[in-house]
Amino acid sequence: MSHLIETYHTTVMRMLRTFVQQSIDERWKGVWDRHLPELERIYAKGGDSAYGFFCLKLFQPLEAEMEEAGFAPGPVLPGAFPRSEEHWGPRENRERRFWSVIRQGNGKELGTLVTRVFHDHTRLRLPKPPQVYAIEAIDPNHISQVIMADLPESGSSTREGVDRNE
Repeated sequence: MSHLIETYHTTVMRMLRTFVQQSIDERWKGVWDRHLPELERIYAKGGDSAYGFFCLKLFQPLEAEMEEAGFAPGPVLPGAFPRSEEHWGPRENRERRFWSVIRQGNGKELGTLVTRVFHDHTRLRLPKPPQVYAIEAIDPNHISQVIMADLPESGSSTREGVDRNE
């Protein structure tokens, strides 16, 4: 890959990471509050699936904006549950990492957005908002190796989480 193309990919992925993180920081609490009754019902029946529902509601508008700008995440943002990894943190502050390869409209892969979703296995609660970082890897096996590594370098939100009862 030429230096110009590599620089372009890196720059675009940083921009997308920043865009997605800023959108999450601005919207996540409102999405949580707006859907809390349904989140509580889902959690009562299926536990962690409530967090999946939350992610769906949080990321759908982001994915639509990215597609409108000519970018195609695959799988859908924040990523597919079967391809995610959850190996970090105590039960009350677990971390699951999802990923989506970002492609241009012409199908060319630019890199991968990884989303860290923090959640509680003891009650319905988000200890902190989701965090996003970008990696160069685009091969699923390589992505899995990268996301299993130590904590990523990411611009991170300083916001606190939410509890069902807040």
